[in-house]
Amino acid sequence: MVSPGVVPADVLSGLSDAGASWYACYQETHNPKLFKRLRPGQSFAARMENKELAGQLGLLTEEGLLCGVGESAEDIADSIRAMGRLNVSQMRAMTFVPQQGTPMQSRENLDPWREMLMIAVLRLAFPDRLIPATLDVAGLAGLHTRLEAGANVVTSLVPPGFGLAGVAQNSLDIADARRTPASIRLELEKAGMQSATAADFSSWTANRRRRIRPDHAEEKAAC
Repeated sequence: MVSPGVVPADVLSGLSDAGASWYACYQETHNPKLFKRLRPGQSFAARMENKELAGQLGLLTEEGLLCGVGESAEDIADSIRAMGRLNVSQMRAMTFVPQQGTPMQSRENLDPWREMLMIAVLRLAFPDRLIPATLDVAGLAGLHTRLEAGANVVTSLVPPGFGLAGVAQNSLDIADARRTPASIRLELEKAGMQSATAADFSSWTANRRRRIRPDHAEEKAAC
């Protein structure tokens, strides 16, 4: 998976040729006015067009929405329709975490259950897609509610001792190794679940690519 933001068409094509399977590029919202406030100076259309091009190149796409940034129920519905049109393979909803030194550092009254509701709606709308449960908002303590809402992928794993950091929460649960595969497997067992294998994921990815672009998948296999 690559996440370089908006890049020229030849760069995106080069990433695909080099072996990338996924292109992650979050719109955050599909309301152009809200997008303009969240991403000043960036093009709403260019970001959407890059994702459309990624699909044409045979890449699977990941889309993401921010919760608690001023979106309405109508905005969420528009996003669901947009992700359907893009044929997104992995989609996430993630609660906005204010960061010091930014224009939105003082934003308050964020409803923690809004993210769970959005995950549940995404699962109902797209029963066959991947929906992440991020560890980057509430850490390991927030994993169960996200899985119960309908998430089926755990993301934002960060091993300790390597100088790596999270994004929304740059140090949460990292030093005490709570964002590692071992810790997550224990939580899955408590919830009566088990982790898939790397082979399972590779098989899902290959099947998904064949459904989206059968001709491209066969060409890649031949190479």
